[in-house]
Amino acid sequence: MRPYKDTNVRVPVVPSYGPAEKSQLGFDHIYIIHHLGHPETLARMANMLQLLRISAEFVPVLPIPEHQLPSPMVQSIENMIEWHTRHRIYRDMLEAGYKSALILDDSVDMELNIKTVMRAVHQNMPEGWDIFFPGHCGAFERLQPKPSAGFPALRLANMPICLHAHAVSRKGAKRILANLRPSPTSSEVFNMAVMRLKERGVLQAYSLDTP
Repeated sequence: MRPYKDTNVRVPVVPSYGPAEKSQLGFDHIYIIHHLGHPETLARMANMLQLLRISAEFVPVLPIPEHQLPSPMVQSIENMIEWHTRHRIYRDMLEAGYKSALILDDSVDMELNIKTVMRAVHQNMPEGWDIFFPGHCGAFERLQPKPSAGFPALRLANMPICLHAHAVSRKGAKRILANLRPSPTSSEVFNMAVMRLKERGVLQAYSLDTP
């Protein structure tokens, strides 16, 4: 996996500013999943990264070769593409030796105080975490226990559901890859498969619940 540019976009899409520890929100690496055919989201995300002075690697979502198209048992081609893309990112993270990585869809927004918030997250995150959701679709995260009295926005995850913004530790990536096959079967959907790992106690998960 290598940093990538879309020649249809006139802004640099792999900005890099300063030491990594100051430009990657406290993680070893940031991956941004880019859906081909949507240069407007690529340009918007690139501009936001430049504004916030954050360094990231854009990962294009690659189409599935014809010989790998899903059987009728698989829910959708889109689901298989997402499954393969996220598997590829976790494998790349391990091969690169990263201890942690933040993974974002190119459609997400970031608050202007994201660095301050993430600094507080890293200061209060319990050791041994596997997966962290700075953004989520869950309805009951704010009702969950708080692992740190000093930062009440950090919660033990309940059902954050969405993977549009999440971070994994090296241990978490290994556990996901060990428990989820490289391709989906039947009606498996990647985000719900990850939620089931959390429910089974395989993943130690935390979420951020902000106003």
